[in-house]
Amino acid sequence: MQKRVDIYTHTDDSSCHEVMQFLRTQEFDLRVRDLSGRPLTSVEISLLIKHFDTKHFINTASKAFKKHHLDKMMPTRQELIQMLAADNELLRMPIIVSGRLMTVGCNRQKIMEMLQIKSNGSGSTENTARTENGSRGSRS
Repeated sequence: MQKRVDIYTHTDDSSCHEVMQFLRTQEFDLRVRDLSGRPLTSVEISLLIKHFDTKHFINTASKAFKKHHLDKMMPTRQELIQMLAADNELLRMPIIVSGRLMTVGCNRQKIMEMLQIKSNGSGSTENTARTENGSRGSRS
């Protein structure tokens, strides 16, 4: 049985496209959600980011980041989730989820570690290290 990997991406983002192409060469059950065609709702964003610090999910290079003056003052968690739902381009991409593991951004090394991909491209059978609370949230 193949490991399920969910990837949240934007079609127009070349880095996301590169990561997605790399993951398609692996033996995963890859589920792609293109946020430019099917944006995440505030409920989906809340479920996705769970207890993680929201700053890991913010695209500081997006036009909306400066438009909302997020470089000067960060809103409350709930307000930020509403902003992210209103403009998914504020989300840092890609977001890759496999079970309880997640990585945000285009750091291929972190993605390979999380998904246990050996440098030659084949999957590994080694167990992934877990944090004290039993989950691992890798981010680049």
